[in-house]
Amino acid sequence: MTVVPRLAPDAQQLLGRMPARPPRRASSVEDARAGLRSAAAAVFGPIESVDRVIDLQVRGRVVIPVRLYHPDSESVLPAVIYAHGGGWVLGDLETHDRLCRALAGASGCAVISVDYRRAPEHPFPAAWEDVQDVLREVATNPEAFGIDSSRIALAGDSAGGQLAAATALWARDAGITVQHVVLLMPDVDNHPEQWASHTAFDERYGLYSDDQVWYYEQYFGPAWQSCEGMGVSPLRANLTGLPSMTIVLAECDPVRDEGAAFAKGLREAGIPVEVLDYEGMFHPFILFRGLDAARRAEREVGATLRRHLVDERC
Repeated sequence: MTVVPRLAPDAQQLLGRMPARPPRRASSVEDARAGLRSAAAAVFGPIESVDRVIDLQVRGRVVIPVRLYHPDSESVLPAVIYAHGGGWVLGDLETHDRLCRALAGASGCAVISVDYRRAPEHPFPAAWEDVQDVLREVATNPEAFGIDSSRIALAGDSAGGQLAAATALWARDAGITVQHVVLLMPDVDNHPEQWASHTAFDERYGLYSDDQVWYYEQYFGPAWQSCEGMGVSPLRANLTGLPSMTIVLAECDPVRDEGAAFAKGLREAGIPVEVLDYEGMFHPFILFRGLDAARRAEREVGATLRRHLVDERC
């Protein structure tokens, strides 16, 4: 893969070692999913030990597999409901296992990873409904997870960040309390043509410019540009009354500009928001634990969750 000087040196080295992959449109959905699983096993980095890791099921509109990471099985802990990235098409419990373990360890919170239904087999709003149903179950049946229902956060990366933001909007309207939201390089708008970062960062930075369009087509359908509503574009929703948020941005990321605009909109709506900006990083750098910035992001996101969910209650 050809890389460019704007990337941090270790990011250049990492991407330079990775074999070139075809654009998403040039491969099948199953091949794309298998490729991400292979990358998770080969290059995402070592996993951490967590006191209790268990696979469970949540009965919502459908049966939803979840994985609970509980760093202290003897204690009732705050909970972070996590939606994985992958353009609503790729990713699963295994591809984000390492990151969820790291976040549980860094935050001291239980992490509940959601294996939501994926497109194109299950188009919008299936994934969003699944995250909603997991949040509702965790909030109403906390004993099953060993968590404190008064201390719940939502989090996710990329498309999972979009799901976390959209679920926070839904929870506000449904009367379910969420204490904090963490969005890692979130894709929060379905109008990529309006954001310069979508054209500035191409396959040299790890993501083909057309990949995002392909993801939209799989999840929202061929008329994706005309779709509206908070479940589609959280950026364009009414943001008043949301919980505090932390937004992680990467300099060399196609979705950087919309993430920054979302932070701006939150501030204008009076929502406390912290932006953690990582220079020279690409999408989705936090999955690659060999990067110094990824390990720093884990620590900083963990500290943010601890501050909002643990320390404020002490």
